[in-house]
Amino acid sequence: MATKTSETVAALRQASDGLNYQSETDAPWSVVAWPDATGEPTADAIRRRGRHKSSLPVAEQSVDEFFAPLVGEQDWYGDEEKSTAAKYRALLDVVKQRLSGAKVFRVGRRKVAVYVVGSTKEGGWAGLKTTAVET
Repeated sequence: MATKTSETVAALRQASDGLNYQSETDAPWSVVAWPDATGEPTADAIRRRGRHKSSLPVAEQSVDEFFAPLVGEQDWYGDEEKSTAAKYRALLDVVKQRLSGAKVFRVGRRKVAVYVVGSTKEGGWAGLKTTAVET
């Protein structure tokens, strides 16, 4: 039996398919789902659910701020860059449509786990995770 949470997961998986997050290494996006989570996502909860050390720093930012450099187009963009920006715009639409109160959490230093997480309409949290390497 399919639940609405799985519909959200499927929509996120489809929208993020083939996209890599560019940092010093390109990393794919994966879907995360915590159907038993309650309330709004918090830094401590994300650190715990992602099984990160409690000593690791967590930075929080808005979805719009995080996606801004990914969805914009530059004058010098070729077809591939324009296509990637369009895919990120579609992904951002899915995040905004499917997840309420979505936030971005960046866990760690140098090798950073990046989570885009929000509440699903049917309860629990879902979102996306990738890795950024920053030196």
